[in-house]
Amino acid sequence: MIEEQGSVISGDGDFVVVSVERQSACGSCSAKAGCGTSLLADWFPRRRLTLRLPNTVGAKPGDAVVLGLDEARFQTASLLLYALPLAGLLLGAITGESLVGVVGGPPELGGVGGGLLGLIAALRFVRQRSRRTAGTAETEVQLLRVAHRPKLSVPIDGIDTVTGSKAG
Repeated sequence: MIEEQGSVISGDGDFVVVSVERQSACGSCSAKAGCGTSLLADWFPRRRLTLRLPNTVGAKPGDAVVLGLDEARFQTASLLLYALPLAGLLLGAITGESLVGVVGGPPELGGVGGGLLGLIAALRFVRQRSRRTAGTAETEVQLLRVAHRPKLSVPIDGIDTVTGSKAG
């Protein structure tokens, strides 16, 4: 399970709105000081992602929560998104070049045309499958647990229970 921390912004019954700061992988890499990717990541502002999720852990506004995404399904989706279009491009180029070579035309033209057709076919397949699985339990981020609940400052006999100072 891939985990990330977020904070609950608001809640409305059975759902909560969680804010997560997008981070690059450069923060955990030991070579980030001499890496060009790390420099590029520093140039672009960090963005916050807001998700509306079912409140399965009893989270309240202000809570720090842990979100989870199934790692195996994430890897499958990554392969589908990246490897399948590449395979379509290569297989289409090889097939197009072979077919045009048999007919007697320029094989380069067949390779380019076949590659584009294979890429387009693969991208259409990925798009259709993504639409079919969007919003299903297998693709959704889940609330796993409440990581930290902020302490409430409640004055008792004029003394703040968190800081120990006199409430005023």
